[in-house]
Amino acid sequence: MSLLYSLDSGVLQLVNQSFHTPLLNSLALLVSYMGVIYFGLAVVLVLYLSGDKKRKHVALVLLVSLILTFIVVHALKICVMRPRPYTVIDSLVVLAHENDYSFPSGHTAIASCIAWVLARNYGNYKYFMLIPFMVALSRLYLGVHYPSDVICGFMCGMVIALLVGYLDNNH
Repeated sequence: MSLLYSLDSGVLQLVNQSFHTPLLNSLALLVSYMGVIYFGLAVVLVLYLSGDKKRKHVALVLLVSLILTFIVVHALKICVMRPRPYTVIDSLVVLAHENDYSFPSGHTAIASCIAWVLARNYGNYKYFMLIPFMVALSRLYLGVHYPSDVICGFMCGMVIALLVGYLDNNH
């Protein structure tokens, strides 16, 4: 277990203690917002209001996926209760503070959920998958998550989006 934690904290420190500038700091904070539930709901609203039947359907699938992702992530946070890395590692450059637990990353889960639903319905996987990758990287850069938090957040959002998509196709 200590080997995994050493790897987790080592990768975090490598990313977090990289080159910081005011521009990169602001960019990391901005990118991180792509993983906030309100961003996901804005995507749902834009899709739904765009008018055509397919987009309205995708909006509803995304909405259900986002709600389930939000619930599952918060339940896992309560069960695991992993402290934020900045409360454990004094050397981190901390650019944001969060009020909940670290595992899994809710921002990365939401971004992953959005990306998988959109990619599944509109193609361009490589472009859509940049969103959760950038959000995950920003969460490490900001000092608020371990790599395992963002990896599990990505997987959580992906699995839920794929499951909802599967159920939608087979109803």
